[in-house]
Amino acid sequence: MKKYILIFILFTVYFSNAQTCRGDYPVYYSKGLVYIYQNMSSDSAIKGEIPNGEKVKIISSNYGNVTGFWKVCYNGKNGYAKKNKLSYKKIEKSNTHTSKKNISKLNNQDVGFNPFIGKTTSAVNFRKGPSSEYEIIKLFTKNSIVFVYSKNTINNYYKIIDVETSSIGWVHKSYVKYFQKADINENGAFTNTGYSSTYESEIKIKNKSSSIIKLIIGNETFSLQPESTRTVNIKPGVKHYIASAPGVIPASGEEHFKPNNGYEWVFWIETERY
Repeated sequence: MKKYILIFILFTVYFSNAQTCRGDYPVYYSKGLVYIYQNMSSDSAIKGEIPNGEKVKIISSNYGNVTGFWKVCYNGKNGYAKKNKLSYKKIEKSNTHTSKKNISKLNNQDVGFNPFIGKTTSAVNFRKGPSSEYEIIKLFTKNSIVFVYSKNTINNYYKIIDVETSSIGWVHKSYVKYFQKADINENGAFTNTGYSSTYESEIKIKNKSSSIIKLIIGNETFSLQPESTRTVNIKPGVKHYIASAPGVIPASGEEHFKPNNGYEWVFWIETERY
């Protein structure tokens, strides 16, 4: 008898889950790409996506005026979607993906320079800009390591570097906690090679690692292939710098670049456990 009861209970649970989208619920249409979130927050985990113009059932509109989210069901999947991304009438919408040029501008937004190493406190979206309206680069898992530029934010978003991929982006500050101090070389790490015929500071960058690296100087970002050398020119002045590679805690500091001077900088990877 117990086996029959258990089988019946399991069947009932399975059947009820399979019927979650059935019922006389209001039908709306998605406006552009719509994400189905686990909770009533755009920084919670994403359970699925709804393409533009698809029918979506509204399971519950409770708290919609407060949170901006409705409980929805699409293709048998329950979750929460932004109510302003849903329309009673079907609306055709063009692609709104952020261009590479605009991404560069977003990544160059100045938040100051007082870095620290952080950890994500839960699953959270890593975005191309400081708002939940921007595209998602990836989903961070709990305890992901990030390099945070500064405690200053834009729209409550930290500007960060993902240590795993070396990508630059934005994460809501509510999901990042302080982990440890970032090492800052206040004496600089560039070797002055003497007089240069150009007014701008001339920098020879050497990548002696097997990884693609990024060297950020002020608001300029330079990429180097493995085992390669590149010479760049920058405007003179005191600038912060960040050197990063996938899987490596970024190195950072400040350097006073003088006019008509040449500099050399060498990158290699030193392995440490964190």
